[in-house]
Amino acid sequence: MKKSFILLFGGLLLCGHSVGQTADHEAIMQLCYEESMAYHACDFEKWATYHVQSAEADLAYNNPDGSFGYDSGWEKLSAGMKEWLQTAEKVEMKLTNTNFTFVIRGDMAFVAYDSDNLNAQGKTMKLREYRTLLRSDGQWKILAVQVYGNHLSGK
Repeated sequence: MKKSFILLFGGLLLCGHSVGQTADHEAIMQLCYEESMAYHACDFEKWATYHVQSAEADLAYNNPDGSFGYDSGWEKLSAGMKEWLQTAEKVEMKLTNTNFTFVIRGDMAFVAYDSDNLNAQGKTMKLREYRTLLRSDGQWKILAVQVYGNHLSGK
């Protein structure tokens, strides 16, 4: 009887841990999707709600011409993003995120994944994306973004 109780209790602990991880994975995947969709819709206010707005915030990306850009600190990063989204063209697209890799340690997480952005012309832009996230008040927020686009795809 004692062994049965120990096995049952151990199994419940493992299930509880697994459910917690699954919920975190789902929340992070949804956050990454919604943040990208707000970006493509050029909605700065909505996009900003998904981010940790602190001096530690960071963004890095590559450009079609082979150069790259980055901003560090929410003040600089948000100012640049707000300006960019005010002049950028809204993109109607279908976004598919796949091949997720997660590392979750307490209230900090790292996720890597592939994005396929299918535009209205039927062309797909392929990206590899990385996010570092912090959990605050039960909500995941993005601290750092790295986006590497294959700018030869989707042409």
